Amino acid sequence: MKNKLSIIIPTFREGKIIDKSVNEINDILSQEAIDFEVLIIDDNSNDQTLEKIKLISNKNERIRIHLNTLPKGFGNSIIEGIKNAEGDIICFVMADQSDSPNDIIKYYNEIIRNNCDCVFGDRWEGDHLVENYPKVKFLINRIGNKIISNFFKIDYTDLTNSFKMYKKSVLLELFPLISNHFSITIEIPLKAIYRGYKYIVVPNSWKNNQHSISSFNLFHVIKTYILIAIYCLIEKQFIDNKNKNNQID
Repeated sequence: MKNKLSIIIPTFREGKIIDKSVNEINDILSQEAIDFEVLIIDDNSNDQTLEKIKLISNKNERIRIHLNTLPKGFGNSIIEGIKNAEGDIICFVMADQSDSPNDIIKYYNEIIRNNCDCVFGDRWEGDHLVENYPKVKFLINRIGNKIISNFFKIDYTDLTNSFKMYKKSVLLELFPLISNHFSITIEIPLKAIYRGYKYIVVPNSWKNNQHSISSFNLFHVIKTYILIAIYCLIEKQFIDNKNKNNQID
């Protein structure tokens, strides 16, 4: 069946909530006429995450688990997920129920209806979409996203939002992906935008879940975002110069 959807969920020590998250996604999407799979990429958790996922997957063939064979990191889990996904369309979803399954359906319908390459969520586009976003993180998020958007001369200002959907063929064309950690959330959409892929932006909801584990240092995350943004700027300039030379020729 064409247009199969692969929902990729990177996990690391999400044992307190992963079963609720996966079951919620499965229950809601099962009510739709969508061929889908849920692919959990676990970063070798040392809690109950693997045990709970195995129990779910043994009962449901739509749910698969794959251990990250690359060095630890959110970005590497995403890369493993892309390579192992069976679907034609891929959606990245966080494991902590911060992303809504109803928005997955909305993304899917948009990418099919508009025949676009990517659907980007924007948590700040509408009213009352975000619940309990930390104030300091909000300030850093808004400043950082707007700075990156200004540098790349784009209107989209929620680049760090990991909840996005792509055609798998597009993601493979963006390889190699060099980010090992959360900065992959800006590397992928930036590459898709300045390489000319068709995308649309839709509002998405987000809620803070206290069960999730903050496993990264904020300073380190900011530093990797800056480095990836610089890398993308250099690549964009190279592509722009190449295109200009081709036009002259």
